[in-house]
Amino acid sequence: MTSPVATPTADMFDSPSAYAAALQQFLSTDERAKPYIGYRPHSLEDSASHLTGLQALLFDSGWSRLGWPHSAGGLGGDPRFRAAMFQTLWNMDMPIPEPFTTLEILVPVLLVFAPHLSDALLPGLLRGDDTWAQAFSEPDAGSDLASLRTKMEPDGEGFRLTGQKVWSTFGHLSKRSVLLARSGGPGHKGLTMVLVDLDQPGIEVRPIRAEDGENHFSEIFLDNAWVPADRVIGTLGQGWAIAMYMLQWERGAWGWLQQGRFHQRLQQAVELGTPNPDFAQQLGHAYALSAALRLTTKQTVERLAREEQLGPEVSVDKLLLIDAELATWDAIRAYLGPRFEADDSLQWLRHEYLFSRAAPIYGGSQEIQRTLVAQRVLGMPRD
Repeated sequence: MTSPVATPTADMFDSPSAYAAALQQFLSTDERAKPYIGYRPHSLEDSASHLTGLQALLFDSGWSRLGWPHSAGGLGGDPRFRAAMFQTLWNMDMPIPEPFTTLEILVPVLLVFAPHLSDALLPGLLRGDDTWAQAFSEPDAGSDLASLRTKMEPDGEGFRLTGQKVWSTFGHLSKRSVLLARSGGPGHKGLTMVLVDLDQPGIEVRPIRAEDGENHFSEIFLDNAWVPADRVIGTLGQGWAIAMYMLQWERGAWGWLQQGRFHQRLQQAVELGTPNPDFAQQLGHAYALSAALRLTTKQTVERLAREEQLGPEVSVDKLLLIDAELATWDAIRAYLGPRFEADDSLQWLRHEYLFSRAAPIYGGSQEIQRTLVAQRVLGMPRD
């Protein structure tokens, strides 16, 4: 049995909430969606393979193409439809495929600085036929990207890349990666952003096993790897400015995605556990922080949909995310008690708890974000 909902078009919905209601009807009634409702992966690799089917279903039926421009294979319409899709998936207890997170950060940047790449490659990304990573951090250049050392040197009709990247999410499962390299002198002005194929000679990708036992991240080693000139994003030396532009999408899209997960997990924990007033305050605190994150990132997503240029204030989104993520998982672990540690059926929850411990570090450390807010938002002195 398939859904009675017609193939969606942008003019069918007058608001993101109307789109979300129609999408929920589709997912609730289409037999092809059933394998993804309540899905609990055995491993990250298993999840990546299985959820490719969900991406294909959403793309082929048109739902994930709404909110993206026609020029890049989308169906047009309000960009907030994309945010509504993510919230609907969480509400239906359907995991969000990792590539959606990556493309929400990277593709808006390509639409502005390299439309020839977004026009050619977005459909494959949306459908799940292609997967990308992001390679910025290095062993000696994490939050301080201005000190990165990966070299980018001219060679004929392109460039050669030499260096090492680390903490690239899903790197070992990706075909390509957006990469920041040094094409000029020291500091910010010598950086250039490119899109490089990972399945080529001169590149080795090694997964990094995290505390939860999963290969969330990878190291990428580059030894004279080739990137053609048309894979440059923006212009030579524009990499830092583009990276700063990208941050607003990373803060807004990632924060919005995660608040949906926090609310869903808190609700699931309450349903799994036994009512106990001793934990009401801790659970309520986690709900309050997640709600604050939802309201703030909702405003960020709306501003991005209006094509506003956001500034350092988006660091507030990341700080709220850190507090909400830690509080959510601390509350869930305390509320479920010994069952959280011993019940084999809750292994997926334990994995998410372990990953949450990295919240103050990933995507820009807590200390860096606080410094940015203090100096550039509140105007406090550097000393």
